[in-house]
Amino acid sequence: MKKLITAVSLVLMACMLCLAITGCGGEQTTKETEPGSPIASLTATEASTTIKIGESILLTNFYEIKGTSTLSAAQRACTYESSNPDVVKINAKRAEAVASGTATITVTSKADPTKTCTFDVIVSKVFIDRDMSMIPSEDDFTNEWDDATGTGSFRTSSGITNFYYVADIYSTQWYVETEITLHSVNWDDRWPKIGIVAQNKNDSGVETMVAFFLNASIGLNDYYDEGGNFVRGEDNNNWNEFGVAEVAPGGHWAWEAGITNSLARHHDYAWSTGDNKITFETKFKLGVARDGANFHVYVNDNYMGSFQLSSELEVLYENGQPVASNVAFYHFSCDATFSNYRATQDAAEVANKIPAEPVYCDFLED
Repeated sequence: MKKLITAVSLVLMACMLCLAITGCGGEQTTKETEPGSPIASLTATEASTTIKIGESILLTNFYEIKGTSTLSAAQRACTYESSNPDVVKINAKRAEAVASGTATITVTSKADPTKTCTFDVIVSKVFIDRDMSMIPSEDDFTNEWDDATGTGSFRTSSGITNFYYVADIYSTQWYVETEITLHSVNWDDRWPKIGIVAQNKNDSGVETMVAFFLNASIGLNDYYDEGGNFVRGEDNNNWNEFGVAEVAPGGHWAWEAGITNSLARHHDYAWSTGDNKITFETKFKLGVARDGANFHVYVNDNYMGSFQLSSELEVLYENGQPVASNVAFYHFSCDATFSNYRATQDAAEVANKIPAEPVYCDFLED
């Protein structure tokens, strides 16, 4: 009989202990509440949440703290700890995504350290670097990356001229491609362009670029009359020309007035797809391979031609050598969708995109 009473007592004690446990997420604490504690409970509102690299969340949105009576701001104060700061780091009351993976966030009441809760932050991969890129809130990045397909899409629905930098690409050897669908252009800009750009800042912070693009000019039929007056012609909406332009130190695009070939070069009509024209809602693929000073351009997987940096210019050159570059998708005054993109710095993959006999483009006269 004593053994039975003892067993029952142990079961009852275990049950009471379970009821005393507080916690959240996948973890609970067995610490007893401090006598006279103002904190009744601390509970996570979600077991987990997913964010992307470069994004952050306000931690106070992910837990609920209740008091035995109304809590003051000081009594609501909590500390935060990340189980994996290399994936998610804590900055004041925010959790910032650093790399893909999972980190468990532990929230602990300052007024009563026996009250804790946890929840997971899952960090997903991004294709577009959030630190380097300025992404307007109007742009649609809902489907930017899908782990299942290994690619994604985003739409520059704001129409604001912008650069979207590819994450984890910085080298003198890389290959980047994307499919592009042009939805509309800003009709106040008669010469919109869209494509891929290689960019670098030298040791002094001076930026230079080489841009490859669809020359989506809508003002091909514009002209000046005998009196020098600008006459707007019929809007063009069919394109088959691809070009290249350098950006000289100081941000001066090669087609700007006063920028000669001694500073930066360009050829807006370097390559043509002939009768295979592109128009609104037509998807086309643009790919660029870089191999040191040489760039090789592909449209719809067809080799179009090549471009070679000049050792005499400072565009992506420093101390007589080509320098590593970031890569970005960019557009001037367009509403477009970039999709099915990929990027690599793998030497073997890049080598497969180097033509056996490159044909290098000339440049427009100054």
